[in-house]
Amino acid sequence: MKNALVVLPGNCRTFIDCIDSIITNIVLKLFSEDVNIYIYLYLKLTDPGPKGQDGWNFEYKINDYNTVVDKISNIKSQYPKYNIEYTLLIDDNISDSDLMSQVKDRSLYKGHYSRDNIFLRGLHCHYNLEICGNYILEKETSIKCKFDYIIYVRPDLFFIDCCNNINTYNASIITIGEGPNLYNNDHIAIIPRQYLNAFFFDRMNIYRNNTTTSFISPEEVYWHTIIYEVKSIGKYIIKRP
Repeated sequence: MKNALVVLPGNCRTFIDCIDSIITNIVLKLFSEDVNIYIYLYLKLTDPGPKGQDGWNFEYKINDYNTVVDKISNIKSQYPKYNIEYTLLIDDNISDSDLMSQVKDRSLYKGHYSRDNIFLRGLHCHYNLEICGNYILEKETSIKCKFDYIIYVRPDLFFIDCCNNINTYNASIITIGEGPNLYNNDHIAIIPRQYLNAFFFDRMNIYRNNTTTSFISPEEVYWHTIIYEVKSIGKYIIKRP
């Protein structure tokens, strides 16, 4: 029997509005009933705030801790076959300064990524993935089995159409979902197990070790570490306030 893990790391934002659509249109459609499904929610109640850019200056209401826990409990009750675990933080688990101190050469991040508030968003996002990578390794040790697939989904995606079965996606390469445009496609991915390190650990290692390559956006760092193809993984919108 195969095992699959779905990870949703990030700020809560509109998680409560989106999680049902994610399970209905992604989890239930990707995998048949003979697959052991694990779901890990790594969520933060805080939000980094407006980007300071036209068209992207969104402000989100801070979610109530108990309300989020109640929603997760409801999901657990609704899908008792799934192994659902969560971490719910009231703040970032690392400070901006401590995260920034890990960057080997800040001058290599230019253009859009030269702005500290945008750079820190990318750092926190990629650090979240590293945290989830550590969870995956610990979980595999606990269940004494490796996952065949890991699915990454941003927790603020509201799906309006479903994906295809996992067998229709290339098992020898990472599939990243078609985003709202050709550039912003770092929202959902299907990761075969052999690419765990590349997807969950190598991005932070770029920041820590890079002394030669320039990047102008978090998307460029996201693409840099992986072998991938872009394909539809359901149709979604980013749920805004």
